[in-house]
Amino acid sequence: MSPVNKKILLTLPLSETACGGESEVSTSPVQQLFNKSKIKLSLLLMPTVLLAACGDGDSNSPISPTLNLNAAYSSYVKAGSSVTGDISGYCQGTRVWTLSATYSGTTLDGKPALISNDTESDVMAPNSSKFCTNLYSSNMGGKVYKIYYDPTTLVPITNGSNPPGTVYSNQVPLPTSVTAGSSGNWFTTLTYENSVPAIEGVLTWSVTADTPATLLFTTLDTAYTAVGKLLLYKSYTTYRINADNTLTDLRKNIQVTTVATGGQGDQNIYEVYQQP
Repeated sequence: MSPVNKKILLTLPLSETACGGESEVSTSPVQQLFNKSKIKLSLLLMPTVLLAACGDGDSNSPISPTLNLNAAYSSYVKAGSSVTGDISGYCQGTRVWTLSATYSGTTLDGKPALISNDTESDVMAPNSSKFCTNLYSSNMGGKVYKIYYDPTTLVPITNGSNPPGTVYSNQVPLPTSVTAGSSGNWFTTLTYENSVPAIEGVLTWSVTADTPATLLFTTLDTAYTAVGKLLLYKSYTTYRINADNTLTDLRKNIQVTTVATGGQGDQNIYEVYQQP
């Protein structure tokens, strides 16, 4: 990547923060876009997590059920969810994230959609980095974001804003039948800043063994700069697919690069959610 393009990327001005007021200029494009008004779904709408090999279940279990991932995900989205978790690693604090039950409506450009209201309350450790406060304080102060889904397939769709925020494409509905070893592509994203493409994202998913009655469902969001294709982060989100075809949030791991942290090195952020 040329020095000129790199300078443009790393000096994009921050847009207004979700808490109100003007943000200061960041040295990393992901810091300004890591707020839920632009990249929420990327960390869609689904909380993110460690790979199954690092956590729950027995990946060598000889018994693997076949479950309906599409029904589990649809139920999860339509019913709404709320997670409370501890944040550790490069960022530290606590997080409460709530997605409301969906309701019928339209996108900003008039297309039919199911809509979920997204609210979050974060408490960060004293002296947290600017990156962490940007990432985890994006809708403090009671601000509500809206997530839009296709009313038939429940895949995320673009909100129709002009100028655009995050545009979703190449959506593939999750399958009705999965077992350990199942995997696939989900959708891609292109996030704009000041009407200029800034971040490209690719969302994939995989299923691994857990218990004789359950499976682990992990989403992987990989994001690059639109110019130069520099890796910004990999975000892993893992849920348990229960025997009744429902989803349970487990934990998240966001692996951010030094490009995203503004030269502070590659870092890991972990979220572990309380279980009912």
